[in-house]
Amino acid sequence: MNIEFIGKGIEWTEAMKAFVEGKLERLSRFLKDAEEDQVEVVVTLSTSRAKQKDYAGDSRPTLYRVDIDIYLKTWGGGALHAWEEDTDTFSALDRVMDEIERQLIKLKQRRHELRRKGHKIKEELIMEEILPHEERERPLIVDEELVIEKPMSVEDAVFELQNSGVYFLPFIDVETGTLKIAYRKRGGNFGVINTKCKGF
Repeated sequence: MNIEFIGKGIEWTEAMKAFVEGKLERLSRFLKDAEEDQVEVVVTLSTSRAKQKDYAGDSRPTLYRVDIDIYLKTWGGGALHAWEEDTDTFSALDRVMDEIERQLIKLKQRRHELRRKGHKIKEELIMEEILPHEERERPLIVDEELVIEKPMSVEDAVFELQNSGVYFLPFIDVETGTLKIAYRKRGGNFGVINTKCKGF
């Protein structure tokens, strides 16, 4: 964090600088929470006379105005600004730091919300790439009924498998009466699994 002190019509004392640096050190955790580590801070101290209407006679006190600007350099960018005015410099400094703290808390919350939304959108995009829309809405396991119309030979089952385009075909073997499953193999040929279960 780089801090620049500017005085307009007034000099910064070491005590005032130390006060500001101490407060900013305390606030730096909000910047880290918002993943904001590249920060430029400009603190400007100026003086003016209070307006006549606010005070009777010629006893118009000197007002000390503190402006603080925090320039954010990382993603999102932008700047924070706050100012306060008081007849006491330390009161003005204290109040302006309270205002900056409120703004930093809001910044942290906004950044967290944006990151949360970003992660959610990213997850949705990944899911869309992996699965088509229809598949994402389907259950992982679909319960289907096994329909075996009539007993057939192994040759008939393989012929049926070739013409149907399916990968598996359960059938009752006409010779043995057991449940068998004809299936396509990777090499283009076919296999038959004998379950040794008697047909229905």
